[in-house]
Amino acid sequence: TRLSVNNQNIDVVDNAKLLGTVLTNDLKWDSNTNKIVKSANARMQILREISSFGASLSDMKIIYFLFINSLLEQSSEVWHSSLTKENIQDLEHVQKSALRIILKNRYKSYKNALNILEIDKLSDRREKLCLQFAKKCLKHPKLKQIFPLNNKNHSMETRNEETYAVKFANTSRLQNSAILYMQRLLNEDDKIN
Repeated sequence: TRLSVNNQNIDVVDNAKLLGTVLTNDLKWDSNTNKIVKSANARMQILREISSFGASLSDMKIIYFLFINSLLEQSSEVWHSSLTKENIQDLEHVQKSALRIILKNRYKSYKNALNILEIDKLSDRREKLCLQFAKKCLKHPKLKQIFPLNNKNHSMETRNEETYAVKFANTSRLQNSAILYMQRLLNEDDKIN
């Protein structure tokens, strides 16, 4: 289809970079994940060089979070819920490599390294970031409309009644979209608390 604004045709492109996030016309996140992994691996050289100078674990951890982890989580609220297993593994592999560099000979396994450095898996951190974002939206007068409360059409209390309405999704793509994912996260968090 031809789209125009002020009688000027808008070019149709296969992908575009918006605020550092690669968006594609097929709404998949492979290109974005590949870009993130490539950039994070390039920055891994910083860790290698600092490690060769004998920096402490705490300094290495700070450098990792400032230069590498910040890339791995950039705009993750938008794309986390739609990642494929391969995308998740690719991102997690970057953190594994960083932990190997930081711990050197003390690295036994990924799980052990996470415990030593008191770091969460990237997938767990992204989920926390999504929940934090949703909670911040609830406090904003205009953004709280994204997460409408469930209408109670009856006076009976039910065991599993959800606080926030989750839009019905016919497709897995819509079901895994960021907003619906965060609506479900809010409901899960509400049940826990």
